[in-house]
Amino acid sequence: MGFETEGMPWDCPEGFGKRLYRRDPGQAHLCQWPLKMKLISPVAPYFHKANLVLAADCSAFSYCNFHEAILRNRVLVIGCPELDGAEFGEKLTQILSSNDIQSVAVVRMDAPCCKKLTDAAIEAVRKNKKDIPLQFVTVFSEGEVVV
Repeated sequence: MGFETEGMPWDCPEGFGKRLYRRDPGQAHLCQWPLKMKLISPVAPYFHKANLVLAADCSAFSYCNFHEAILRNRVLVIGCPELDGAEFGEKLTQILSSNDIQSVAVVRMDAPCCKKLTDAAIEAVRKNKKDIPLQFVTVFSEGEVVV
Protein backbone atom coordinates (compact mmCIF):
# COMPACT_ATOMS: atom_id res chain seq x y z
CA MET A 1 0.00 0.00 0.00
CA GLY A 2 1.46 3.37 -1.05
CA PHE A 3 0.50 6.99 -1.15
CA GLU A 4 -2.12 8.03 -3.69
CA THR A 5 -0.64 10.90 -5.72
CA GLU A 6 -3.00 11.23 -8.67
CA GLY A 7 -5.05 14.41 -8.54
CA MET A 8 -2.57 16.27 -6.32
CA PRO A 9 -2.24 20.07 -6.79
CA TRP A 10 0.98 19.79 -8.77
CA ASP A 11 -0.81 17.53 -11.28
CA CYS A 12 -3.12 20.42 -12.21
CA PRO A 13 -1.02 23.12 -13.96
CA GLU A 14 -3.94 25.53 -14.31
CA GLY A 15 -4.27 25.69 -10.51
CA PHE A 16 -0.56 25.98 -9.76
CA GLY A 17 0.49 29.36 -8.39
CA LYS A 18 -3.01 30.55 -7.67
CA ARG A 19 -4.80 31.74 -4.58
CA LEU A 20 -6.96 29.17 -2.82
CA TYR A 21 -10.21 30.26 -1.20
CA ARG A 22 -11.90 27.17 0.22
CA ARG A 23 -12.56 27.52 3.93
CA ASP A 24 -13.97 24.17 4.99
CA PRO A 25 -14.04 23.39 8.72
CA GLY A 26 -10.69 22.01 9.80
CA GLN A 27 -8.99 23.10 6.58
CA ALA A 28 -5.48 24.47 6.69
CA HIS A 29 -5.24 28.25 6.40
CA LEU A 30 -3.20 28.20 3.21
CA CYS A 31 -4.34 30.85 0.77
CA GLN A 32 -1.95 30.17 -2.12
CA TRP A 33 0.20 27.58 -3.83
CA PRO A 34 3.18 27.01 -4.14
CA LEU A 35 4.78 27.76 -0.79
CA LYS A 36 8.48 27.08 -1.30
CA MET A 37 10.61 30.18 -1.95
CA LYS A 38 12.37 28.46 -4.86
CA LEU A 39 9.06 27.83 -6.63
CA ILE A 40 7.15 31.08 -6.21
CA SER A 41 7.09 34.05 -8.54
CA PRO A 42 7.95 37.39 -6.92
CA VAL A 43 5.12 38.97 -8.94
CA ALA A 44 2.43 36.41 -8.10
CA PRO A 45 -0.93 38.16 -7.60
CA TYR A 46 -1.41 36.77 -4.09
CA PHE A 47 1.38 39.06 -2.85
CA HIS A 48 -0.64 42.22 -3.64
CA LYS A 49 -1.26 43.97 -0.28
CA ALA A 50 -0.37 40.74 1.53
CA ASN A 51 0.59 40.13 5.11
CA LEU A 52 3.47 37.75 4.58
CA VAL A 53 4.63 34.88 6.76
CA LEU A 54 8.22 33.92 6.06
CA ALA A 55 8.69 30.59 7.80
CA ALA A 56 11.56 28.20 8.24
CA ASP A 57 10.76 24.89 6.56
CA CYS A 58 10.70 23.04 9.88
CA SER A 59 8.77 25.60 11.95
CA ALA A 60 5.26 24.40 11.13
CA PHE A 61 6.25 20.83 11.99
CA SER A 62 7.46 21.94 15.40
CA TYR A 63 4.53 24.17 16.34
CA CYS A 64 1.24 22.28 16.30
CA ASN A 65 -0.89 25.45 16.31
CA PHE A 66 0.97 27.04 13.36
CA HIS A 67 -2.05 27.41 11.06
CA GLU A 68 -4.46 28.77 13.62
CA ALA A 69 -2.08 31.05 15.55
CA ILE A 70 0.21 32.34 12.79
CA LEU A 71 -1.05 31.64 9.28
CA ARG A 72 -4.67 32.83 9.33
CA ASN A 73 -5.24 35.54 6.65
CA ARG A 74 -1.59 35.63 5.64
CA VAL A 75 0.39 34.52 2.60
CA LEU A 76 3.00 31.87 3.40
CA VAL A 77 6.48 31.49 1.96
CA ILE A 78 8.70 28.75 3.34
CA GLY A 79 12.36 28.10 2.91
CA CYS A 80 15.74 27.65 4.49
CA PRO A 81 18.45 30.19 3.69
CA GLU A 82 21.00 27.68 4.99
CA LEU A 83 20.01 25.18 2.30
CA ASP A 84 18.67 27.52 -0.40
CA GLY A 85 21.71 29.82 -0.42
CA ALA A 86 21.94 33.46 -1.46
CA GLU A 87 19.04 33.23 -3.89
CA PHE A 88 16.68 32.99 -0.88
CA GLY A 89 17.43 36.56 0.22
CA GLU A 90 17.50 37.80 -3.35
CA LYS A 91 14.04 36.46 -4.08
CA LEU A 92 12.67 37.85 -0.81
CA THR A 93 14.05 41.26 -1.79
CA GLN A 94 12.30 40.92 -5.17
CA ILE A 95 8.99 40.02 -3.50
CA LEU A 96 9.17 43.10 -1.28
CA SER A 97 10.19 45.44 -4.10
CA SER A 98 7.56 44.13 -6.54
CA ASN A 99 4.60 44.24 -4.16
CA ASP A 100 2.85 46.35 -1.58
CA ILE A 101 3.57 43.98 1.33
CA GLN A 102 1.72 45.12 4.46
CA SER A 103 3.78 43.19 7.05
CA VAL A 104 6.24 40.33 7.40
CA ALA A 105 6.12 37.79 10.22
CA VAL A 106 9.32 35.74 10.38
CA VAL A 107 8.84 32.33 11.98
CA ARG A 108 12.12 30.67 12.81
CA MET A 109 13.39 27.83 14.92
CA ASP A 110 15.62 28.31 17.93
CA ALA A 111 18.59 27.01 15.98
CA PRO A 112 21.75 28.74 14.79
CA CYS A 113 20.95 28.05 11.13
CA CYS A 114 17.68 30.03 11.41
CA LYS A 115 19.55 33.26 12.12
CA LYS A 116 19.97 33.56 8.34
CA LEU A 117 16.17 33.67 7.99
CA THR A 118 15.96 36.65 10.34
CA ASP A 119 18.93 38.32 8.65
CA ALA A 120 17.39 37.83 5.17
CA ALA A 121 14.13 39.49 6.24
CA ILE A 122 15.86 42.47 7.85
CA GLU A 123 18.16 42.92 4.84
CA ALA A 124 15.29 42.67 2.31
CA VAL A 125 13.28 45.36 4.13
CA ARG A 126 16.39 47.55 4.44
CA LYS A 127 17.25 47.22 0.73
CA ASN A 128 13.71 48.16 -0.28
CA LYS A 129 13.65 51.24 1.95
CA LYS A 130 10.02 50.51 2.76
CA ASP A 131 8.35 50.89 6.11
CA ILE A 132 7.23 47.27 6.44
CA PRO A 133 6.49 46.09 9.98
CA LEU A 134 8.51 43.01 10.95
CA GLN A 135 7.44 40.51 13.60
CA PHE A 136 9.71 37.72 14.80
CA VAL A 137 8.42 34.44 16.21
CA THR A 138 10.78 31.80 17.57
CA VAL A 139 9.66 28.18 17.81
CA PHE A 140 11.57 25.87 20.12
CA SER A 141 11.98 22.16 19.36
CA GLU A 142 9.66 21.32 22.26
CA GLY A 143 6.89 23.34 20.57
CA GLU A 144 7.09 26.43 22.79
CA VAL A 145 6.70 29.75 20.96
CA VAL A 146 8.19 33.13 21.80
CA VAL A 147 6.91 36.24 20.00
